[in-house]
Amino acid sequence: MNAPMEHPKHVASLREFSAQLAQRLAEAPAREVQAAQLGVRIGNRDYLVDMTSIGEVVPASSIARVPWTRPWFRGLANVRGRLVGVYDLPQMAGEEPLRDEQALQLLVLGESLKVNAALLITRAFGLRSAKDLESLPAAEAGAPWEGTRFRDAAGMTLTELNLVRLVTDERFASIGI
Repeated sequence: MNAPMEHPKHVASLREFSAQLAQRLAEAPAREVQAAQLGVRIGNRDYLVDMTSIGEVVPASSIARVPWTRPWFRGLANVRGRLVGVYDLPQMAGEEPLRDEQALQLLVLGESLKVNAALLITRAFGLRSAKDLESLPAAEAGAPWEGTRFRDAAGMTLTELNLVRLVTDERFASIGI
């Protein structure tokens, strides 16, 4: 197996990190790719996101506000010439909004979801394999886009973030006031 991937802080840029991640996925056996999920932190919560639903992770650069939209729709960002709507997921779920120092990156949703959107995230912290995760008992009901909770080998609790359920949720499309 390849050497462990460097932590994003040690990589020259997020673009290089994304390229390394894509290369590792391409080189991994098919069974590992299907089971791989990206670990991300959004505010103070940790999530697992299916790699097939992700486009890329980029720095949260300039986001242009859009008038007459809900507060959790932060605006539009230009990601390599593609305009994407930027969402604050905790605020959309009725929690406190992400502070600027927490909203450091954009998790751009994959083209398979057929939406030009990105989620503000605090950081991406690497791949997790389903075989290395322990399923936890169901907790009280969270947002409709949250799934099973898991614990990894280091004891970190991660919640599945189902992007298909997120983009089909009525709130996601109802950005206007």
